[in-house]
Amino acid sequence: MALTASQFVVAPGKAKGEVLGAPRLSYGDKEVSFGRAEASDLFALLSTAPEGVSTEGIIETLWAGNGDRGSRLLESAVRQLNQVMRQASGAGTGVRFVVKVRQRRQLAAAYFDVDFWRFEAAFVRTGTVEGKPARLAALQEMLALYRGPLLAGRDDLWVLPLRQAAQRQAVDAAERFAELARKEDPDRAVDVLRLAVERVDPHSEVLWCLLMSIQGELGRLPAVRRSFELLKERMAEIDAVPSAQARQMYERIIR
Repeated sequence: MALTASQFVVAPGKAKGEVLGAPRLSYGDKEVSFGRAEASDLFALLSTAPEGVSTEGIIETLWAGNGDRGSRLLESAVRQLNQVMRQASGAGTGVRFVVKVRQRRQLAAAYFDVDFWRFEAAFVRTGTVEGKPARLAALQEMLALYRGPLLAGRDDLWVLPLRQAAQRQAVDAAERFAELARKEDPDRAVDVLRLAVERVDPHSEVLWCLLMSIQGELGRLPAVRRSFELLKERMAEIDAVPSAQARQMYERIIR
């Protein structure tokens, strides 16, 4: 499996929203340009909420403190997003890409497919499907969709908790995948963990320790030593060192 790109295929007539990593909206093979910042902001927010966000919630999140201007910015953003999507898709003026359902604005699911929506749906399936193959498939989908931090490059305060939550889900998916696969397919478990410490969370001791543990079970002591050196390098990036527990586990493996 690969974590290098989401590569999910959308149905004809739908725009492809990619927000796990650098945000991108495309229709067909062409990227959609938002034109105005408020339209880009609205897309970013609604892409993280498939069930939509209330009018008050949107204004409070994106344009708090603007008073009545917040309402005008929202309406301008809706118009602009509808307009650029009509231009991209060739849809008529009556087609609405941002809809209002029970006082909540949302991206119309009939016209959008967003990687984060698929990621969250796969996360739910990991806890509901029966059988190891189905769980592995759901976990693999999560990891394949996770190109990088949610809405990478945006420093809005509202993004940070969502970004952290998505990263925790991806770390958990990598750990669960490796635990499920380690006995029957340890090489696959190692591949997933190596990719996860590169793409998902390079500072996760949980992932590094699990990687070293499986490498040790396979008798690959040079790989264990290399992994521990990489762990030290990654921790140094955040002015930290491997924990006593990680060091003790490493020493037990290489004895």
